[in-house]
Amino acid sequence: MAIRKNLSIFAQASAEKVRRLASGSPGQSLPWLKMSSATPERLILAPQNLRTPDAAAGDDMLKGRYFLAGTMIDCEQTSPFRQSQAPLTWQKELHGFGWLRHLEARQGTEYRALTQTLINDWLVNNPRSRNSISWQDEIVAKRLIAWLSHAVPIVEAATPRFYQQWLKSIGNHIRFLKHRINAFPEGIPRLTGRIALAYAAVCVAGQKTYLGKAPKNLDQELELQILDDGGHISRNPAVLADILALLLPLRQSYGKLGHSPSQVLVSSIDRMMAGLKFYQMGDGNLARFNGASISRPELISTIRFYDDSMGNPSEKAVFSGFQRLEMGNTILLADTGLPPKGAYSENAHAGTLSFELSSGTNLVMVNCGSPVENLPELKLAARSTAAHNTATINDTSSSRFYQGRRFRNLLGSRMIYGPEIVTCERTDTQAYKQFITSHDGYRDFGIIHKRTIRMTNNGNQVEGNDQFFGMKDKPVNSKRPASFCIRFHLHPSVSAGKTDNGRSVIMMCGNGVVWKLMCIDCLPEISDSIYFASSGGQKRTRHIMLSGDARTLPDIRWLLVKQENLK
Repeated sequence: MAIRKNLSIFAQASAEKVRRLASGSPGQSLPWLKMSSATPERLILAPQNLRTPDAAAGDDMLKGRYFLAGTMIDCEQTSPFRQSQAPLTWQKELHGFGWLRHLEARQGTEYRALTQTLINDWLVNNPRSRNSISWQDEIVAKRLIAWLSHAVPIVEAATPRFYQQWLKSIGNHIRFLKHRINAFPEGIPRLTGRIALAYAAVCVAGQKTYLGKAPKNLDQELELQILDDGGHISRNPAVLADILALLLPLRQSYGKLGHSPSQVLVSSIDRMMAGLKFYQMGDGNLARFNGASISRPELISTIRFYDDSMGNPSEKAVFSGFQRLEMGNTILLADTGLPPKGAYSENAHAGTLSFELSSGTNLVMVNCGSPVENLPELKLAARSTAAHNTATINDTSSSRFYQGRRFRNLLGSRMIYGPEIVTCERTDTQAYKQFITSHDGYRDFGIIHKRTIRMTNNGNQVEGNDQFFGMKDKPVNSKRPASFCIRFHLHPSVSAGKTDNGRSVIMMCGNGVVWKLMCIDCLPEISDSIYFASSGGQKRTRHIMLSGDARTLPDIRWLLVKQENLK
């Protein structure tokens, strides 16, 4: 295992080094920060912002209080851009300027004056240094998009001097992105940069020649990152909402100017709309896989308003590697695909073969999600297999992440080792819907994990079977350790208790909805767990465990049955 792991690390680090040399090292962007570009003449369009504003947050800002990235900081009559001791996540969100929507929501004179004051503070005090947080790649792209999207109140309150300084800075942003974009990290950062340049080409006068290739370059990035079933190459369902929130206003902007959006842009939006529906659970929010965190129902609802398709969600996402079982008002969504590779795995989780279950609007079983806090220990715990509704072997994750120091600058915390073969077979009949899936993420222990899940009885019954085999379908090696633990994490709103015989667990889900989990092969146990995907910070919850030794107990059958509605 150690040799293969080290080979994987060296191979990925070498590939990343070559990519950076080919695209331009971070240091090469510094000259573009020092050089001034031609000041744009004017702005011709302000795209709509689809994210829901919070007027109360605007009131807080007027009082000097800024709630960003889950942290409230009282700036005490000083500029928020001077809060150098604030958490990095707070500073990044501050410099991204997405919070301008909260001030725009109020539309009062004092709020517009504050908007201009804050932008002016940034223009005057922000250093053009590569070491500055404000000039990190994705933050520059987000800031340009935010400035263009909220241009109307900014322009209306602007003095001629301020307007010229702001336009000049917009020109510098465009210049930075144009000459730096190929060196952006792969994935969402680079896609955001491409979208920002496409916004600039549409919204800023005189950019047609300078940014003539921006729409085509965006098309190429969309073709690379958006899969045929509408999923994102990172396999994180939550990023679909973020991408659509940027692409829908861009498509709308083309129409306002009398231009036709490219077929690639239109097709990508349509596929992602379908993907968004696929990943929605019964409460309307997205399942927690591969970095998905806090639910944002208002954003999803706004995006779905633009969905012209009236069909039901697909039952499988072949290219993304997910299965959806839906009968009655029960939904089960499972990860049955290979983990993402390279830079796309930076936030991916080791949740192969995990699932989530909802009953009506109640979330019953959920993965733990991704924490709001940018704390390495919490993120690592949330990404582990133990934080997902699947099986672990010998307390080890099915995918491993880079945690060393030598290649940290090149690899970050991406996956460096995990399943190489994931299989899945789907069978649907009038009586049931079923998939059989397996992965080899525990091949170093000589074990293959195979999982069968079948939904029957109009969604009121879910039959599960977890099996452990040796390589080439042989029995598990009796001489090697092979302890397993199958976990079922419950949503914090669910309470659970064992029945008198100890072989079943009753789960009270609210609204009178009750489910029972039974296992005839081993006794279920209930223990504490943590739910990270909460806007109020991590919450305590419970999880059910089925444990044993795969050498003597290679076949574990479990059953979920919905009880009579008690309401």
